[in-house]
Amino acid sequence: MDASSEPLRPRVAIIALGCRVSRADADALASALGDGLSVARAGERADVVVVNTCTITADADAAARQAIRRAARDHPGAAIVAAGCYAQVRPEVLAALPGVAAVIGARSQAEVAGTVARLVARGPGAVAPGAPGERVGEAAAALAAEWGNAPLVRARHTRPFVKIQDGCDARCSYCVVPLARGGSRSLPLDEALRRLALVGARNPELVLTGVHLGAYGRDLSPRSSLAELVRAAVHGGLAARLRLSSIEPLEVPQELLADPEVTPSLCAHLHLPLQSGSDRVLAAMRRPYRADGYRRAVLEAAARLPGACLGADVLTGFPGETDADHRATVALVEALPLAYLHVFPFSPRPGTDAAALPGAAPAAVARARARELIALSDRRWRAFLGGLRGRELEVVVERVEDGVARGTSREYATVRWAADPAAGDARGALVRVRVRGDDGEVCGGVRTDPPPRSS
Repeated sequence: MDASSEPLRPRVAIIALGCRVSRADADALASALGDGLSVARAGERADVVVVNTCTITADADAAARQAIRRAARDHPGAAIVAAGCYAQVRPEVLAALPGVAAVIGARSQAEVAGTVARLVARGPGAVAPGAPGERVGEAAAALAAEWGNAPLVRARHTRPFVKIQDGCDARCSYCVVPLARGGSRSLPLDEALRRLALVGARNPELVLTGVHLGAYGRDLSPRSSLAELVRAAVHGGLAARLRLSSIEPLEVPQELLADPEVTPSLCAHLHLPLQSGSDRVLAAMRRPYRADGYRRAVLEAAARLPGACLGADVLTGFPGETDADHRATVALVEALPLAYLHVFPFSPRPGTDAAALPGAAPAAVARARARELIALSDRRWRAFLGGLRGRELEVVVERVEDGVARGTSREYATVRWAADPAAGDARGALVRVRVRGDDGEVCGGVRTDPPPRSS
């Protein structure tokens, strides 16, 4: 039988919204799909659509609902599975949307693949538009099942996210994530290393991710740590390079940044959530540090990783935040070597303590403060990219289109250059590019020839 006469396998479209953990869950789902299913490419009609949702803000909720409605329009007749954090905390809202066949909360993520297979087996037209969806998985699955058994065999990215931790035991007053994902849980060290080895054999960069990444290993017996995991991965040669996703400032494994055997394998990029530069607001948020502690953590990391890209989250308009509090945040950001900010106006999340606090800034005020911080972030990013001019960067090639290659450097900068397939410019390659300039958002450069190998 030739390929043209083979029956088409049912297609599954996977849409990941929100944080890197959500995207890691989506990659794990792609890996867990059976051989009888294929992951739909852009523009392909799917039989089942999985939308992995986020609920960190009201805007994230709206984006999830919009994505589900768009999926129903783009894939008429497809069964839609609403999964993730929003599905955990407000299943009834998502179940009422057109085409939704199942709602699976973040605590039962391992049930998604089986649900997809069941929906495919029902055949087309199994779900009428507007029919209420069934809710799947009230209780969390057992730990082994929750993490799945097929670690990113079909990773959809050249820099895949590898989830080594989930959930959170912290109780920041504004955050709904512990309600959605439960308490902190770590992948056992041996299993984490096994997965890193499998994914690292196929990809030049791995992004270690978790809801509370710095808490990795505290719940294990024997107890472990993020530093122990990273050292074991580096010494085992499990990946050409490792990137840490968002990590609490006081939990940065500073000892790794001072280890000459480890730093060549670590990307020079840290994302350190700030939220506010006001001690009063930080206390009301129940953050585990104050402005001076954050300052020391950032400066120590910057000293140990010269030229690194350091980023932060900032939350504006928290209940009780005054103009003086906002000015304290701006002043702290201006005093630190931060390259960019992710800025979010406060959004009260049902079930969190902050939702009941009085004195929330009017929406117009919160958004004006956010705009000021975003403008500051834009200036910092332009300055950071300008500082890369003339440097030779190690870049993972993520796309080659119309004669132009594009990828991400260790320093988290997007770099593009004229592609040369003969020189190895292909998706997934690790190459060297000398930066010649930038447009304020992306660096432009040229391949060095011959491209020296990274140690």
